[in-house]
Amino acid sequence: MSEFTQGIFTAFIPALIVSIITAYVTVKLSMKQFYSERWWEKKAEAYSHIIEHLSYLQYYFGEWFSEGLHEKELTEKHKEKLSEGYRQARESIIKAAAIGAYIVSDDTATVLAKLLRELEKEDPRGDWVGDIDGCYGSVKECITKIREYAKVDLLKK
Repeated sequence: MSEFTQGIFTAFIPALIVSIITAYVTVKLSMKQFYSERWWEKKAEAYSHIIEHLSYLQYYFGEWFSEGLHEKELTEKHKEKLSEGYRQARESIIKAAAIGAYIVSDDTATVLAKLLRELEKEDPRGDWVGDIDGCYGSVKECITKIREYAKVDLLKK
């Protein structure tokens, strides 16, 4: 092998090795960033759905509270629509609480589980307007806490 060919190989082999290592590291870092961004998107979507369903629960209890105070009369069709929306929102909150800290923070899962327990409570005197008012307040408080937890959780990457 000539000295010229040997010089080319001597310069080429280290450059080839550096290129391969650089390409490998670049791909690994790009994949890590991609997965991190996808995970962040899943978290943001989960928090968005939770807030959406909690907002519906707040609306639901507000409507029934107005009915209980005789501020407005709900039609049967509106009552059915409210009840169906409540059922769907509650099921979604139950799922979010069950999935828990897999996607959202531990604090979020804890607050959702606490809310679900509070929604089951009934006034021993049978004061359903008071029950609705209590549920409304619990949902409102839960929304405030979830927003705080979401801000913290979504700022972490």
